[in-house]
Amino acid sequence: MYQKPKLWARNVLFAALPVCLLTGCAGVTAESDFQPVLDPAYTVQAEMEYADGQKASLSASRGGDGVWDMTFTEPPALAGVVLSLDGDAVSASYKGLSFSVPKSAVGAKTMLLYVTEVLDGLAGTDPIPCTQNDDGTWETSGDCEGGSYTLTFSADGKLHSFTLPAQPLTVTFTDYVCSSALPAETTTGSTSSAMPESTSVSAETTAPTS
Repeated sequence: MYQKPKLWARNVLFAALPVCLLTGCAGVTAESDFQPVLDPAYTVQAEMEYADGQKASLSASRGGDGVWDMTFTEPPALAGVVLSLDGDAVSASYKGLSFSVPKSAVGAKTMLLYVTEVLDGLAGTDPIPCTQNDDGTWETSGDCEGGSYTLTFSADGKLHSFTLPAQPLTVTFTDYVCSSALPAETTTGSTSSAMPESTSVSAETTAPTS
């Protein structure tokens, strides 16, 4: 007689369990037709925090598969330095002058390689499987050389954030712009202004100190 209420409650619990598993039961919506915005070429602003609290701000421009230009604005030791990625090749420049990657940029370079590895890999994925969070953002996860990552997109499909706990690394993205949407004079102007009128001064004296 006293077992019936317990038996009834147990049956209700097991009946609800499959529904809970299907809906997430944690504010996460199952995969849908949501498709993030990852154009073949784009520019996005990034704020990085990595390692033991180091921070960096930069503009990241993707020119195609494995082709990137990362222009630092912070910290002061890296302001103006451009890291260029072309496949497995990584080069550095400052005001148009090429030089070896400074020591102060080595850590940031490694972190950026993890980010570009993931973004390049997802660029060829259609559709990208994502789940929706309570705040309206969407996320996808996987593994890269640096460990397990989570890439989050805003509700409009643009890059929002990237986390790689094993490093640790957190990147916040803003101002995503498809490169084809940029005015032609902006692209041309940035290329010409990067080259100084005179290159008689050595890179060692013009590049930020490491």
